[in-house]
Formats: sequence, structure tokens, C-alpha cells
Amino acid sequence: MAATVEQDIFRGLRTHVDSWPLPADWTMAANVALPGLSFTPPTGKPYVSIEIHFNRSIETDLSLEMDPIRQGFMRTNVHWPVGKSHDFPLAVAASLRAHFKRGTKIVFDGTVIRIDEDPEIGVFVTGTSHVTLPVTTRWRCYPQVPA
Repeated sequence: MAATVEQDIFRGLRTHVDSWPLPADWTMAANVALPGLSFTPPTGKPYVSIEIHFNRSIETDLSLEMDPIRQGFMRTNVHWPVGKSHDFPLAVAASLRAHFKRGTKIVFDGTVIRIDEDPEIGVFVTGTSHVTLPVTTRWRCYPQVPA
């Protein structure tokens, strides 16, 4: 069964996250949570979680024969243990923001995902064990124009 455009978008964004250099004391396997996978946050250690969301598509073709523009956002959350300085998680969030800067084009299996605006770093949200700093990246996937 062929992959859908949505699967290509998910995998493309995920692959681009994988190419982001994690801080030295973090590892990708232990410190990144993905949708649909079991994950237990490490106690007292920082980690990053990823959420990929799809929003309503935009129809651009009156005949409805071309694919729509697909759009959505990805939220990468930097989780930092409560009670520690906020300088480092802010630097990690800024690094994620730079990795997905405006003008980024991700190609996965022929599907092109574009980042047309700079990601936004949100506010610190204090939980019971971790402080979370979200980075929201809006993405769009334009249809291939027929030849």
C-alpha cells in the first residue's frame, strides 16, 4: 500500500527533527516522545516531545481534481526539570526554532513540506515535575502541479 500524503508529511517532519542536533547530554531514543508510542518521561531529566497536527485543508481547484493545500502545525516541547534555571531550555527552544526557520523546505518521498513563517517560542508552563517550553512550527504542503 502506498503511503498517503499525510504519512509523508508526518515522516518528513519527523525526519527533519531527527536531523536536529540534540544537546550533548540528551539522546534521541530516550528523550523524544512520539504520538502512538509508549513513553515515560524521565524523572528529573530534560526531554523533548513532538506533536504533529493537521488542520483543515484548503481547496484551490474548482474541479476538485488537484490535491488541496494541506496545512498544520508541529509543536516541539522542551521539558526541563522544575527548580532549575530557564536559560538552557530557552537556548534549546531557540535551536529548534532556528532548525525550522522560515524558508525551510523538507522533501520526503516526493512530498514537499514548507515552513513559510518563523516558529514561535511560547511561554513557560510549570507542571509538577517539569517546566514545558513549546515551540510551534506552522507547515504547509502544496500539491504537485500537473505537467
